[in-house]
Amino acid sequence: MGVTNFTMLLTILVITLLLTITVSYGVSVKLGHVPLAFPYISETGNTQPESCIFSFGMNIASFLYAVAVYLRYRELVHFRAMSPESRISVPWNRFGLWLGSLSALGLCVVANFQVGKVPVPHYLGAMCCFVGGSAYFALQTWFSKRMCPQVSTKQMVVLRTALTVMSAVALVVCVASALVAIPQFDGTDQVDWRPEHKGYALHCVSTAAEWLVALLFVGSIVTYIPEMRAVSLSPPTFRILLLESVTTTKVAEKY
Repeated sequence: MGVTNFTMLLTILVITLLLTITVSYGVSVKLGHVPLAFPYISETGNTQPESCIFSFGMNIASFLYAVAVYLRYRELVHFRAMSPESRISVPWNRFGLWLGSLSALGLCVVANFQVGKVPVPHYLGAMCCFVGGSAYFALQTWFSKRMCPQVSTKQMVVLRTALTVMSAVALVVCVASALVAIPQFDGTDQVDWRPEHKGYALHCVSTAAEWLVALLFVGSIVTYIPEMRAVSLSPPTFRILLLESVTTTKVAEKY
């Protein structure tokens, strides 16, 4: 039976995320739908035709993200079975599976519910994606420490810890700045937030922090690519029970 590794899975996920946000941003700026300086990522996928690009790319990314979360869960299950002394917690591993799945679902919601048309589902999806993602990567960093040195190196644990802390700080800055800036806005369209509008500086801090969170998430995913070279999966065995039943009956009748 063949064996498949998943290095390419994470590589495609990273490329898809970066291409989607880059192309959506470029198209939305080119068409004048968002300003060049610091729109929110969601705003670059708010208007056609870039909304189609954004939704298409993020839907693919959310699926790959969910698959990667499940594979990481299975990796930890197998590692615990092979190394009981590692103290990988079964409940916490399951919790991580739910956290990662929630984050992937949030990304899918963000992709399909534009902020300018259906803001409530969009913001809920963004919260699940970013907050759930931050918690998920923090938990995986803790697991990485438990898997050191068999799977993870000390340097990789330090790097993941740094990425986790920076993403958490950036997320807090993003939300806090937005909560302070939005009530100050005195224009008509928050997408077209200009320097002459009140709260502009805090708005730029918030949007820049959101982009930083997204890039730190991508960076966190990149750190798992080397480990995936050592993870493989044998294709599942399929059985057609009805056919097996008929075959068994014929054999029994023959004898």
